[in-house]
Amino acid sequence: IKNYVELLNDPSISEEDKKSYLERLNQYTDRLSILITDLFEVSKANSGNIDLEYSDINIIEFMEQVCAENEELLQAKNLQLVTNLPEKEIHVCLDGNKTYRIFENLFTNISKYALENTRVFLDVKDIGNSVVIIMKNTSKEPLDFDSDITERFVRGDKSRHEAGSGLGLAIVKSFTEVQNGTFMIETDGDLFKSILSFHKS
Repeated sequence: IKNYVELLNDPSISEEDKKSYLERLNQYTDRLSILITDLFEVSKANSGNIDLEYSDINIIEFMEQVCAENEELLQAKNLQLVTNLPEKEIHVCLDGNKTYRIFENLFTNISKYALENTRVFLDVKDIGNSVVIIMKNTSKEPLDFDSDITERFVRGDKSRHEAGSGLGLAIVKSFTEVQNGTFMIETDGDLFKSILSFHKS
């Protein structure tokens, strides 16, 4: 940003270059704004200093809504969503907005890093006092990260081809754990699996 501001202060630059620099400045400031907002969200969740509005949620209906609202994101990469949801209702006590953000981030992650023209699987399982939600996709890049990918600013794509803050999975983990849930990642070859668990109401 500083470099582009300095370039714009050069009186000899053309109007075309000036327009190009301003467009790039807009992109960088938008990205920085999102980064700062996400970082505050993670910090608040990790410190416990976050307002939660709990309500009784039918997680099956909730997941159907999340899937419908993120379908276009997957279709843009020719990803086919395959769901396995129990027919009965399963109720959990969660903050609807924070929980939606969890799955929005996971779908965004899948749309960025999944191999195109493959299937994405979403399973919801009723296990005793808990509900487990599993999302699986095939990675388009080798899964060779050797650190905790759910930590802040850690990314799976070391070459950083995709735009992003590196906070997506950190937010997923923080928002899950602040609601007394658990979030884990498992990999098997090119299979990337997100596993979330919440206590039932």
